[in-house]
Amino acid sequence: MNNNDIIISSRVRLARNLSEQPFTTNTNIEKANNVLTSAFNALSEVSNFNLYKCKNLKSDAMEEMLEDHLISGELINNSDISGVAISQDNTVSIMVNEEDHLREQCMLDGLNLKRAYDIISDIDMELMTSLNFAYDNQLGFLTACPTNVGTGLRASVMMFLPGIVLTNNLSDMVSTVSKLGLCVRGAYGEGSSASGYVFQISNQFSLGKTEEEIVQLVESTALKICDLENKARQLLLERNKDNLADEVLRSYGILGNCYKISTSEAMELLSKVKLGCALKLINLKQPEVVDELIKNITPVKINKLSNKNLTETERDLFRAEYIGRVLKNNRI
Repeated sequence: MNNNDIIISSRVRLARNLSEQPFTTNTNIEKANNVLTSAFNALSEVSNFNLYKCKNLKSDAMEEMLEDHLISGELINNSDISGVAISQDNTVSIMVNEEDHLREQCMLDGLNLKRAYDIISDIDMELMTSLNFAYDNQLGFLTACPTNVGTGLRASVMMFLPGIVLTNNLSDMVSTVSKLGLCVRGAYGEGSSASGYVFQISNQFSLGKTEEEIVQLVESTALKICDLENKARQLLLERNKDNLADEVLRSYGILGNCYKISTSEAMELLSKVKLGCALKLINLKQPEVVDELIKNITPVKINKLSNKNLTETERDLFRAEYIGRVLKNNRI
């Protein structure tokens, strides 16, 4: 077993605010638009970003950005004053007028926190040449949420942890991680549920540690969680292989033969198939297609794949056909 099918992605995010400007949570439209203009002017000089004002985006476009973790729900809620800059390869996004004036983030596949930090730190340094960030010599960067005061850095790792869940060790893991100053959330951050055994591990506070120390803490903890997950998977095989094999193969069979299926059911079954592939209980030509299916089964993505604005029932029908076709093409 290895960590490639456990660690999905790494993200480093910096919270920044412009000095002498009220926080987004306590501003007015005129001042917020001034922040948006200043940020976009600076971003246009930094890199080859695509710049979007949220009020000019269609709801489906914003929903897809949300699903891809490029923006947050709060940015959508602030769509009359907010905007986002997205890199050509979709690895960097900078939200303007979310909770803070700027939320700069870089997200990379696998365990790549140090590389993500280097990328977003370089962009942050460039932005500092034209934007005056709110900073206190004792507290560090000033942010809307007290937990982000200090470095303003949030490092997180997205992890697939079915073994820990199915062996009933999740609460113990969460308790241990919290003692290290880290937190465990759902895939879409605070308040989100852990759909498909996917969890986000991140630091709770950014004050009192350097950026490098935070990145190192999250990375080392993620590796320890990988060890726990691998041991949990091995335990499942030793104690309950027959029942586990039956469950993942039933999931595979339903996905390959159902006539219609909802997003939530498809996500649950695909997560079990992904576990089955990791444990060699299911063999596919390209096991990574399961990850692609998981990304592409949401309502917005299904509409995009079909080139139509489908009804809910039509999406369920199309989703079932799409999943069945992809799995059939990858049988050995």
